[in-house]
Amino acid sequence: MNSGIPLHIKQLVKKQNGIQLGPVDLQLEPNMTYALLGANGSGKSALLKCCMNLMKPSAGTIEIYGKSYWQGETGIRQLIAFSPDPLEGCELFTLRQMGEMIAPWHPAWEHPDFLKRAEQFKIPLDKRYESMSPGERKKVALTLALSTQAPMLLLDEPANGLDIESRNRLKQMLVADSERIERTVLMTTHSVEDIRQFADQILLLKDGIIEGPFDKDALVESWRRVWLSIDKLPDLSKIPGVLEYSGSPYPHFVTRDWQSAMNYLTKAQIDIIRDQPLSLDELVERLLNE
Repeated sequence: MNSGIPLHIKQLVKKQNGIQLGPVDLQLEPNMTYALLGANGSGKSALLKCCMNLMKPSAGTIEIYGKSYWQGETGIRQLIAFSPDPLEGCELFTLRQMGEMIAPWHPAWEHPDFLKRAEQFKIPLDKRYESMSPGERKKVALTLALSTQAPMLLLDEPANGLDIESRNRLKQMLVADSERIERTVLMTTHSVEDIRQFADQILLLKDGIIEGPFDKDALVESWRRVWLSIDKLPDLSKIPGVLEYSGSPYPHFVTRDWQSAMNYLTKAQIDIIRDQPLSLDELVERLLNE
């Protein structure tokens, strides 16, 4: 088991093509899966590449289990693995050849495990990467990253292009690995289904700054739409967490703090006709546009 914080980013800044990422401060906890959300071009992939030392930050520090790249890259490479989107520079290689190239970097690599994952994903071992479909290419990157047994995984759009069977297989692998490895996963995604299926925590990248992490289940529980039995609220501003209110066709409001709102309504003797959690799609949209 590795001691220390899996990923600790302090005041990271990356300036590229007129866009600034950061300053980013982020600390991830062991054995959790984080979904990093943000608009196209917000810097999600750039952040992962900085964490892999594939892109140099303009300022700030990155530590993997307490180790910095300036102290030496070899030790860190054994602790972290990256599944990029896409996997570049591998067009002429087969999955078998790519496995042979990266295995020496990872002492925990087990060839039978690598072969098993390739079989489960139904990827041909001796087909050139350039001849593969987008879905096959995604599964190649995932197979290589997961086979490292690294305790820190960076996954860039991991389920993008995967069919339903392969998505389920990925989830099964991550769950099975978590029983053996105290693994932390940081994934970028645009997919609400990825968040629903894989994430424990949500991170928001907006205007170059990361907000969160937010516990996914707690968010789903606390953001609700509430219908009332009266035509007009006495004082909307006093209801905790209210984001919007409408009187048509029935009085209702959206709150981000359901428990406090319910306590207020109970004390004010305002009857609730119905309440329901926001869909994850709507919740994510509101978080990103807030």
